Amino acid sequence: MRFVLFATLLFCYACTPVTDNAHPPAARLIPLAQDAFSGSSVNVLSGVKQTLYTRNGMQYAAFYNADAKLVVAKRAVNSEKWQVMATPFSGNVNDAHNHISLVVDDEDYLHIAWDHHNTPLKYARSVAPGSLELAKARMLSQPGAEAAALEHSVTYPQFYALANGDLLFAYRDGGSGRGNLVLNRYNGKSKQWQRLHNSLIDGEGQRSAYWDMAVDANGVLHLAWIWRETPDVATNHDLSYAQSTDNGATWQRLGGKPYTLPITLASGEVVKAVPQQHKLMNPPAVTADAQSRPFIASYWADTPADIPRYHVVFSDNAQGKESPVWREMKAPKLAENFALSGHGTKRPPISRAVLLVESFRNARQVHLIYRDDYQHGNVIALTSPLEQPAWHTQVLLEQAVGAWEPSLDIAAWHNQQQAHLLLQAVAQNDGNDHQSLATAPSHIGVLVWQP
Repeated sequence: MRFVLFATLLFCYACTPVTDNAHPPAARLIPLAQDAFSGSSVNVLSGVKQTLYTRNGMQYAAFYNADAKLVVAKRAVNSEKWQVMATPFSGNVNDAHNHISLVVDDEDYLHIAWDHHNTPLKYARSVAPGSLELAKARMLSQPGAEAAALEHSVTYPQFYALANGDLLFAYRDGGSGRGNLVLNRYNGKSKQWQRLHNSLIDGEGQRSAYWDMAVDANGVLHLAWIWRETPDVATNHDLSYAQSTDNGATWQRLGGKPYTLPITLASGEVVKAVPQQHKLMNPPAVTADAQSRPFIASYWADTPADIPRYHVVFSDNAQGKESPVWREMKAPKLAENFALSGHGTKRPPISRAVLLVESFRNARQVHLIYRDDYQHGNVIALTSPLEQPAWHTQVLLEQAVGAWEPSLDIAAWHNQQQAHLLLQAVAQNDGNDHQSLATAPSHIGVLVWQP
């Protein structure tokens, strides 16, 4: 295996952003490779934890190339030159569900999962600290029969780094409309995984939860999800929430009332009731401010016939208050209406969004980053102060990016207050998970924006 170095030449879609105020954002594009698969949105789906991650001064990335090979890369954060290695592993890139998720532990070992849509678990680790060479591994060294059975139908694998050096790994067991959320934990000292919860959220064989999870700067875990009753996205409903203050061992509502696990439709805390047929997109995005107060975002329509818009649901109650109050911010309605229903990977005219919250001395700001076909398919940042909402739009990249969606390097945001997003212009047919487009490979890089 050999390393390939890519420089910054000949790769800048538009590094001068367009903005509606006198202070343009510091958006720039760092090139990574020229041969990324672009016939589906598999490399650039929203909410993936994560395809881009920074640890100990190095940023790691992963994508599928034109030959459907899993490619891993790294760069020093003060350099734009990447070391790139194609692994021996491949994925079904025609199905956008089969995204890549990676994380780097405290000892600089790379952990990665890829190519999952109701399929057996695929997991690998680097052979040495800082290495890009991967060796396929079993996650649970000696799983019991029940634990092993829950590794045969994996979808949406996600890694999370904990403050104590441990890792979490979450995924759905089962299919759309009939799935459960499984949670594993990696002990950084023993270097072993163990099953934490066979079913953290249980669809009871009748529905599934589409979730997002975040670890905030204080080590609190925030879990938000919507329920789906069938494989039809139109049956999405209700925003729900849970949190953990002990690295995922136990879970409670925001007010501190403990959950009896697994969480079900009957027991889950609904923080915003959204009925079915309201164009609610899954999953929501969740984050928290510096005081561990949670924020949840998605888009939906106020009535079934209305134009969708992004909504941010949040609580100003301090953690542990018995009766938390959830509030809502509504972004402006989109330029046009659209339908959201059916099976498979959807291709709506807007992407799902990355949600960021900045905390200042006496104020907070909310940012939503997304792609908007009604604004020439550009990458958009929608920003508002929280205390006195007034939304402002900024074009971060004046270039059509196809079906691109944003996924964040959470470590770069926590450490540098910069949004690092893997960026690639890709194609995706609505409702088609198994397309094989004769689409030429495209450039892939990292969009960097500092609000």
